[in-house]
Amino acid sequence: MNRPLTLLTVFYCLGIFLGNLMRFNFWIMIALALAMLGCLNIFLKNNRIFLILTLVLTLFAGCLSLENYRKLPSCHINNFVGYRSSSLYCLKGFIDSDIETKNNYLEFIFRPEEVQLEKRGWNCCGKVLIRMDFAKDLNYGDNLMLIGNLSRPYPNVSKYKNYLIRQGIYLTMRIKDLRQVIRLTGKNGNSFLRFSRWLRDKSEFVISGNLSDIPASILSAMILGQRRNIPWLVNDSMVKTGTVHILVVSGFNVGIVAFICNLLFKILRIPRTYRLIFTIICLLIYCFVTGASNPVIRATIMGVIFLCSYFFKREPDIYISLSLAALIILIVNPQQLFDIGFQLSFASVLAIVFLYPRLKSLSGAMFSKIKILQFIYDSGLVSFSAWLGTSGIILLNFHIFSPITVLANILIVPLATLITFSGFTLVLSGAVCPFLTNLFSFPASMLINLLLVLNMKLAKLPLAYFSF
Repeated sequence: MNRPLTLLTVFYCLGIFLGNLMRFNFWIMIALALAMLGCLNIFLKNNRIFLILTLVLTLFAGCLSLENYRKLPSCHINNFVGYRSSSLYCLKGFIDSDIETKNNYLEFIFRPEEVQLEKRGWNCCGKVLIRMDFAKDLNYGDNLMLIGNLSRPYPNVSKYKNYLIRQGIYLTMRIKDLRQVIRLTGKNGNSFLRFSRWLRDKSEFVISGNLSDIPASILSAMILGQRRNIPWLVNDSMVKTGTVHILVVSGFNVGIVAFICNLLFKILRIPRTYRLIFTIICLLIYCFVTGASNPVIRATIMGVIFLCSYFFKREPDIYISLSLAALIILIVNPQQLFDIGFQLSFASVLAIVFLYPRLKSLSGAMFSKIKILQFIYDSGLVSFSAWLGTSGIILLNFHIFSPITVLANILIVPLATLITFSGFTLVLSGAVCPFLTNLFSFPASMLINLLLVLNMKLAKLPLAYFSF
C-alpha cells in the first residue's frame, strides 16, 4: 500500500458519511472502538487482518467525530432556548465576524458570554446570527448587550439551516429597534484578527481610491475576499460560464501569494529553509487578512503541508498532501465533508492530478514544437479535467451545466492571474509608494474590464450553459 494515509482518509470520510445517514449510540461505538483497538494488538503480525481492523477503526473514528461534534456543551446558548420560545432574552458578548450588508440589513455573528431571562442569568457560549434592520457603526470585537427574541434559523429551508449548523450557528436574533442594542465598554476578540481586519480595510481603501466601482469590487473580491459590492449581473454571468471561482479567495489566490513571496525572498537571497518559513508565515497572515473563510483555510492548509514537505527533503506527493489536508480539516470540523465548497475544492484538484496526465499521455505532445500552442493545449486539458471532476457536483447542487466552462477558463484564468498580480502590486505600492498607485491602477482596471467583456460574450454564446 503506497499511500496508507489516503486510504485512511477515505475510510474516515466514509465514517462521517455513515454517521450522518444513521444515528449511532455514542457509548456503544466507543466500546466497539476500544474492543477493535484491543484486537489490533492480537493480530499485529497478520498484515491483512491488521489492515482490515485499522480501516474499520478509522471508520468508527469518523462516526464518533461527527457525533462528538454535534454534542453541544452544557453551557451552549442553544440549551437555554425552547424550541418555540417567544421570550425576551438579553445577551452580553462581542461581535465575532465582519459586519455584512445584505438586503438592506446588517448581519454579523455574535458570541454571547452571558444570557439573561426574566432576571435570571447564566454564563454561556456558542454563536448567534444577528440581523439588524438599521445601520450602525459596529466593528469586530465590539462588546454589546442585545435584547430580543431568539429563534431557530428557517426550519423550512433545510439547506440554509444545515449551512448555518456547519458554521456552529443554531440561533438567530432580529434587531428592529436601536433600543435593543447597548454598546458596552472595551474590546474583545483576538487582537491579531483585529490587526488583520485593519490591514484588509487599508488595502480595500487603496483599491477603492484608485479604481472605479465595478473594477474595485472585482479586485477586492479576488485578492481580499470582499464580495459584498459585486453587481448581481457580474456574479450571474460568471456562474453561467463556470468562472465564478475567481471571485472567491481560494487555492488560486493562495498559490499566487506563495509564488510571489517565494520569488521575492529568493531575489533577496534568503536561504531556502528560511524562505519557506517566511512564505508559510505570509500565507497564514493572508489567510486572516481575507477573513479566514473556509476556502482560504482549506487552501492555506494544503499550501502549508505542500511547503512543509521540503523540510523533510522529500518530493511532495499531492495525494498525501491532499489526504493530510482533508484529514486535518475534518478532524476539526467533520461537518465540512457536506460543504459544497469543500467537495469542489478537493474534487477539482484530484481530477486535475488524476485525469490530466492520462489525457495528456493519450493525446501525446501534439504541439511540442510550438510552445505557445502547447501551453494553450495543456491549459485546456487542465481546465477539462477540473470540469469533469466538478460538473456533477455543480449540476446536483446548482442545477446548471456549463459546457463553455472549459473554454472560459482557458481564456479567463490567465487574465485573472494578471489581475491578481496587478492587484497585489497596486496594494503594495499604496502602502510603500502612494505616488505610484496611478501607474499600477491603469493596467488593473484595463484587465478587469477586458475580463468582464470577455465573460459576458462567452455567456451569450449558443449552448453556453443549461439551467435545470
